[in-house]
Amino acid sequence: MRHRFRFKVGVALGGGAARGLAHVGVLRALERAEIPIDIVVGTSIGSILGGAYSAIGDCAALESKVRSVLTSDGFRKNRLGFLRETRRERGGVFFSVANLVRRGIFFGVSNLRASFLSAEEFASSMAAVLPDVSIEDLPIVFGAVALDIRSAEEVVLRTGSLRRAAAASAAIPGILPPVRMNGRTLIDGGWVDKIPVLPAFHLGADVVIAVDITAELSAARDFRRGVDIMVRANSIKDSVLVGHSLRMADVVIEPDVGDVHWADFSAFERCMKAGDEAATQVVPRIRELLRHERLFSIVRPGPGRKLAELNVQSGGHGFRVE
Repeated sequence: MRHRFRFKVGVALGGGAARGLAHVGVLRALERAEIPIDIVVGTSIGSILGGAYSAIGDCAALESKVRSVLTSDGFRKNRLGFLRETRRERGGVFFSVANLVRRGIFFGVSNLRASFLSAEEFASSMAAVLPDVSIEDLPIVFGAVALDIRSAEEVVLRTGSLRRAAAASAAIPGILPPVRMNGRTLIDGGWVDKIPVLPAFHLGADVVIAVDITAELSAARDFRRGVDIMVRANSIKDSVLVGHSLRMADVVIEPDVGDVHWADFSAFERCMKAGDEAATQVVPRIRELLRHERLFSIVRPGPGRKLAELNVQSGGHGFRVE
């Protein structure tokens, strides 16, 4: 993680499926405030929207593309609506799969094919948002985080097809099929890195703005069934992973979308607005941070970058950049 003389700002966009629509609002607010974005690293939905922004470089155009996809007949007819619980039963992906297990549906589908949604359904939506370009040709430095289920390695995809990299990063186990790239079998990066702050520093950022869209950790109750205990344990694991990443970020933006169900893409207006509002609130802090860090970055790294460097040196978090 060698220091660069040109001061660079990175944005780490976390995973959270439909809640990730808040990323569009965050990017819109940062763009409106003329906050420079030199590096974008995304996990899952963060890689799809972050990759699109890195290619387009215009939030208005990105928002138009996203709205067009979400309001299309094809998207409305996909199987995501089946996975959406009521507000009382909202939860994360693991919670939804557990509900399907309870009802005997998930085992039936998973024994017949690799995923609940087909690759074709997902690819058509991706193509409408992401241009068919190579990552290395993007005007903004971009990385998509995925997990290699064979080697158990976190992989930051920096070359090759933008669409395939984003698809790999967003391949929710059991819901979307794995993506084969570079001899690897890749799935959703959120299983190892919910908010990719450390990869953003590794790609050259001096300051990293993290966007946290994780679900709320529900209040504990008397857990009697094994599947409920597994769901609770997974939620706690996610909370710990997120906390670990956010400690290294210089600024954390937390849109108020924690209660939005991960499959509820009809909430896009609310999510975008929440992202814009949350980012707008911290813009003064970001500006002050950038003024301060630009003055001292030549002498010493910022606090976030210093923590990230210590983390790498201690072997606390490893990943491969490809």
